[in-house]
Amino acid sequence: METLLTLSSTSFLKLNYLRVTQANHPVYDQEFHDGVNIIRGQNGSGKSTIADFIFFILGGEFDNWKDAAGSCNEVLAEVQTPRGRLSLRREIDGNQEPVLIYFGPISEAIESSAEGWKSFPIRRQTNQESFSQVMFRSMYIPEAKSEGAANVTMHQLLRLCYSDQRTPAQRLFRLEQFDTHSIRGAVGDLICGVNELELYEIELELREQEKELAETQAELHVLQKTLRIDESLATPSRIGTEVQKLKDETIALHDEIDRVEELVEPAEVNAYLEERKIAQAKLVDERNLITTLESSEKNLQFELTEIEEFLGFLGESIEKVHFAEATFETIGSIEFTHCPACGAELDVSKSESHCILCKSPIDVDEAKSRYNMIRLDLEIQTRESRQLIKQKQSERREMLKQLSKLRRDHEKKLSAFNLRFAGSNGPRDAFLATRINRLGHIEAQIEVLLKSLDLAKQIVELEEAKNAKEKRIGSLREKENNLRRLSEIRRPLALSQVSDLVSSILRSDLKRQDEFGDAGSVEIDFRRDSMSVDGQFNFAESSNVFLKNATVFGLFLAAAKDEKFFHPRFVLIDNIEDKGMEEARSHLFQEILVDRVAELEVPFQVIFTTSMMNPILESDKYTIGPQYTNLNRTLNLKD
Repeated sequence: METLLTLSSTSFLKLNYLRVTQANHPVYDQEFHDGVNIIRGQNGSGKSTIADFIFFILGGEFDNWKDAAGSCNEVLAEVQTPRGRLSLRREIDGNQEPVLIYFGPISEAIESSAEGWKSFPIRRQTNQESFSQVMFRSMYIPEAKSEGAANVTMHQLLRLCYSDQRTPAQRLFRLEQFDTHSIRGAVGDLICGVNELELYEIELELREQEKELAETQAELHVLQKTLRIDESLATPSRIGTEVQKLKDETIALHDEIDRVEELVEPAEVNAYLEERKIAQAKLVDERNLITTLESSEKNLQFELTEIEEFLGFLGESIEKVHFAEATFETIGSIEFTHCPACGAELDVSKSESHCILCKSPIDVDEAKSRYNMIRLDLEIQTRESRQLIKQKQSERREMLKQLSKLRRDHEKKLSAFNLRFAGSNGPRDAFLATRINRLGHIEAQIEVLLKSLDLAKQIVELEEAKNAKEKRIGSLREKENNLRRLSEIRRPLALSQVSDLVSSILRSDLKRQDEFGDAGSVEIDFRRDSMSVDGQFNFAESSNVFLKNATVFGLFLAAAKDEKFFHPRFVLIDNIEDKGMEEARSHLFQEILVDRVAELEVPFQVIFTTSMMNPILESDKYTIGPQYTNLNRTLNLKD
């Protein structure tokens, strides 16, 4: 069950173990191995049911169970990925049932408490990682979206890796009710390593950026028309300077008025002072509120700085996890033949799963799983920190708006206070009236300038946003053009490799379909969900089955030979002898399949079912479980 694999950026997926339970009692319990895995047995013995369970536990959206399978309650599996082993658990309920993941081998997962498992939804959600996101990252397959923001999920990916009996043989993708050209095209391009998916995302962002740029330009034009002042007061700094001059003049006027108050009669002074005391208290309360908000705003700015520094720390931590993992692999690959301390010759008879020096057991996959769990946690923390930054920025903007309004209101009330309490009735009325009139004029000037200041600040912010969007659009345009050029090269190259491999398989077929014997090219159209041989479609039903399986297998072989494919290097075939396939032809396809994978040098797995087992492949090297019959079915169900 446990296989040691070197760290690689090539995507692959391997099923190590599968268990199906009924009332929590195992009714199917088998280990799978690298390479070819054959489930054989009579028709009706339940082979297709096991294939459906494999599809389901790997993220397939499936609920069309037969009666026997529907009586089961859970599927448990261990899978191997480039980033380590994952244990999976999924209840047999609806097709949207979430998957529980344990980041480690099945032996530990079974013993682990519920806290050791994490639940992931099948489809992507805004506030939680999905099962597909975890699997794609574990397999080094990039995340992508197809048209209409429908996610390319594990379910969609498996539709090109699982050849089942329910799908008509003329269809390349596994059949489902709700399907679109764009989804099939997106999945096909992803598997072939075409940049079309990234290109589509860039086009979406370009449209959004251009829309936002147009809105920004329109808003900027309106504000510029609204701000009709002298050129000398066209910027926030110039307006601020003018406001400060007026405030300095206000202070000087109040100082003169304050020195006149001592001449007022005592009785009038007492009443006057009591009224002023109450008004002053209100102004102090408002000033304290403004000070509190200013302090809160500074704290928010400090929190934002800390979160941004934490984001940088998370990014460095993710890189360090990667370097640590690479270092672990590099050191583990050093082979010692002599002791580095004394020079004595070492005993190298131990297996690769033990240290050559101390003979201690080494579990590379467990280490990979731990690195994968740490990396996933860091990535989740990064996403949450970015969301927190947006929240804090929004809070700060609202706080700044509130502060601006409070300050303006406070200035008005302060001016009213000064107007009311800066002078007194008496011989000095003329003296006071002159200064009070000037204060009123200054207040009006400051109010106009403060409004202009807000507009000027908005204009500066909008101009900066406009420049940033124009720069981003230019960068996206350049990247779009580069990706289009690369896509034009990659797609035909990838499909050409697949065509050559499928054509060679067809030419190896028995002489049952004349067109196969001289096959020159096989054209695959993912969007139309079709295959053709030298431009011809729809052959005899058994030949359609042969062509379908050869194409699914050809995609797998091309990916195994070209690391640019984002294919999981995993294939599941459940219809080798479907639609009247004769035994000799089925045996031949099985031999072709085994012969073709023998030369592969990358991690891979092939699983197929057959009721016409080729005798030369009857070996523990290939077979899984016993030869099933109608009396000894795959599912050992309770009565």
